[in-house]
Amino acid sequence: MVCTKQTYTANATWTAVQLADMFRSAFIDAGLMADWYDSFLGSTYENRILRIQYDATKTYGTTYYWFAFKTDGALMHVTTGWDPVAHVPTGTQYLDYFATTPASHLNFGVQPISSSTAISLVRYTSGVDTNQSWFVLRQGTLRKVFTIFKGSNPVQVWIDLNKGFISGFHVPIPQTNGVMGLMSFGSGPLLRREITKGCALNGVTNSSYYISLDERSIGYAAIGIGSNNLGNYTYGRPFIHLPIGVTAANPAYTSNTAPIFHSLPISSYFQTPLPSDIGISFHYATNVFLTGDTLVVTSGSEEWEILDFSANGTAVTGASPLLVARTV
Repeated sequence: MVCTKQTYTANATWTAVQLADMFRSAFIDAGLMADWYDSFLGSTYENRILRIQYDATKTYGTTYYWFAFKTDGALMHVTTGWDPVAHVPTGTQYLDYFATTPASHLNFGVQPISSSTAISLVRYTSGVDTNQSWFVLRQGTLRKVFTIFKGSNPVQVWIDLNKGFISGFHVPIPQTNGVMGLMSFGSGPLLRREITKGCALNGVTNSSYYISLDERSIGYAAIGIGSNNLGNYTYGRPFIHLPIGVTAANPAYTSNTAPIFHSLPISSYFQTPLPSDIGISFHYATNVFLTGDTLVVTSGSEEWEILDFSANGTAVTGASPLLVARTV
């Protein structure tokens, strides 16, 4: 199976409404919603609310994603409740929402953004698990990649949504450290009522801590394949090392092997792993990439597009982490 790819474009000179409508179309086609839960102009932003019910029977089983669009940015935060008549979040500040205006939202879009240049949102929906879609917001060579878990993606049984909420907004975090390649996944934004890490915000009112996506629960690593690379294992966080085959080190491999890994979990809190047509790869032969480049396994029968990457400073022996979607 392969991913369904669709590109949504706002041509120059586009407006904030057109930017919001681009997201609307992509989210509807991905099955995230039938339409926005709320839509309004406020604080000079075009505001849109995406409601996802992870367990409607639980007190905090519904997460509201508050998007705010302007011609110079795309912002987002989360709330545990929303009043679609008054167009405001409900509950208690810092516990259930950060602010009543979007000025302190997470800027999750490309930076800088300009309405004088076309901008696109590319949707990759898995053909194996249509509940999973990844999105790439692109303007020129700038990009932002993200996914939002649907309500049909179950949370772990030990997550008590009667005590707090969970955010399904996740981003890949590709990095390099020397010749190492690292791929982890961040989630957020945070509130004090976020069930896994929100308690760390006790007493905190600084917005930067609430919009951090550097809350990684799962990460993957690949080694450098040059001689004497053993000293390159210092990268500060626990990562799962994925198997890379190097003939010079292990003659059981008849050729150097860096597979595309799929079916890996990207969140400790949702039960759904990556499907078999969305994967992680660590590339060695080159360190020059662009989003949308094709990674060819077998021409005409297995080809993958690059969604996100981090180019290792050392080609051939250094691992460049890639997030890829199979299109052929």
